[in-house]
Amino acid sequence: MKFKKLLLTLLFISNIIIVSNAQTNKASKIDTTQQRIKKVENSLRPLVLNQGESLWNLEKQMQKYNIAGLSIAVINNYEIDWAKGYGITGGKEILNVTEQTVFQAASMSKFVNAVAMMKLAEDKKVSLDGDVNNYLTSWKFPYDKNVDPNPITIRQLLSHTAGLSTHGFNGYKTTNRLPSIIQTLEGKNPANSDEVKQIQQPNKNFKYSGGGTIISQLILLDNTNSTYEDFVDENIFRPSGMSNSFYSIELEKYPKNLALGHKGNGKTLKNNYNFYPESAAAGLWTTPTDLAKLIIDIQRGLKAEPSQILSCKSTEVLIKPTLDNSNSALGLFTQQEDGALYLQHSGSNRGYRGKLFFGSDNGNGVVVMVNGANTIIIEEIIRSVASVYNWAGFEKLVASSQLILDDNDLSKYIGTYSLENREINVTLKKGELVLSEKGKWSSKLTALNNSKFVVDIVKPQATMEFVKAIDGSVSKCILKQGELTEWIKIK
Repeated sequence: MKFKKLLLTLLFISNIIIVSNAQTNKASKIDTTQQRIKKVENSLRPLVLNQGESLWNLEKQMQKYNIAGLSIAVINNYEIDWAKGYGITGGKEILNVTEQTVFQAASMSKFVNAVAMMKLAEDKKVSLDGDVNNYLTSWKFPYDKNVDPNPITIRQLLSHTAGLSTHGFNGYKTTNRLPSIIQTLEGKNPANSDEVKQIQQPNKNFKYSGGGTIISQLILLDNTNSTYEDFVDENIFRPSGMSNSFYSIELEKYPKNLALGHKGNGKTLKNNYNFYPESAAAGLWTTPTDLAKLIIDIQRGLKAEPSQILSCKSTEVLIKPTLDNSNSALGLFTQQEDGALYLQHSGSNRGYRGKLFFGSDNGNGVVVMVNGANTIIIEEIIRSVASVYNWAGFEKLVASSQLILDDNDLSKYIGTYSLENREINVTLKKGELVLSEKGKWSSKLTALNNSKFVVDIVKPQATMEFVKAIDGSVSKCILKQGELTEWIKIK
């Protein structure tokens, strides 16, 4: 009997301890989340930090870049760790940005569209690798056999490898005369964009085409008994809990808590925002929190856990680049950082900017949306989140304390460098070195020390170190991007 009483007493005490510990852990979690938020808000930084240079405060950077408002959602261990709004909407009824404030997603809409097309393929309505004209009934793509006789596929449309024109869309200031999808594809009045046509061979090179994304939108329409917007709502928004997401043409769904578009000088657009009937390519209104919910669902699928939308196999297809040696997957771009795979897509509509960025197998991510015209602050925020949460491949780059470079020093590196059949050029513009490959890309070089530089826009991260000959002249450069390559200076 005594033993039984003792056992009951011990069980009672242990339950108290468990409850107490659970409450303590919960409180601790709240405290550490608040600490992480504060760290992120005060750890914005440039790509390369100078020795002794202080990190930046988020709100001060917003003032610096004339940003009216922005919103952030951070994913940690397959959960939304926190979401928060900053600044103002520009509206009169709801002034301050909150985590429920909706922004234009712009080209981040293409990520959602790719998920929708994968769902359509799972339902056996289409094949990713069949001729698009097999699935178009209301309109047929006018192939140009002088360019290439091979068919274009949905996979190519989603990965920008179909060789099509029409990079993006300008939107419309009113809804008085919005074009149909076919008018947009044919570039006919009242469409304000050019015809979508073949300009390159399919499946050969990357060529960004919002026009190709609109073809996929029409394919979805032609193969479902639904509007594009209703299909996405039923198959993506509702299952993943994206309750604050809708499309530009769904006027009845516009909430009061909406961020108005702003110019680069911080002033509100006269018409508040443009309308984008090109739903699949640019027409999504949403929040960072909603996009984070979809990202988490994809991340769970990638680690073979139950997903609300796609099968594990489909999520793997989604993030796989179509071409070898390419970073263009389906509605996403891949980025390798120190062996870790990240996926990302940015967006740019009139008065809005944004970016989503997440890991494929580590349950981390961040979404940033801005009602302004600046993208620099977005990259600063992503670097801050990556640093605070210790993401693989995002170690801080710090310039040498001995760094002293003027135009005379930098001019020694000017020239053309060759490797096999490729040539890259280093030029000096306004006191900064610029690296470029003619007709392909250009990037600023940021100094780490007197001879080693970071190639700013290249992902995964690349550094270039200039090597001098015995006579002191620059003879070559060593480009490090995972592996080392040696480029010889030829002029």
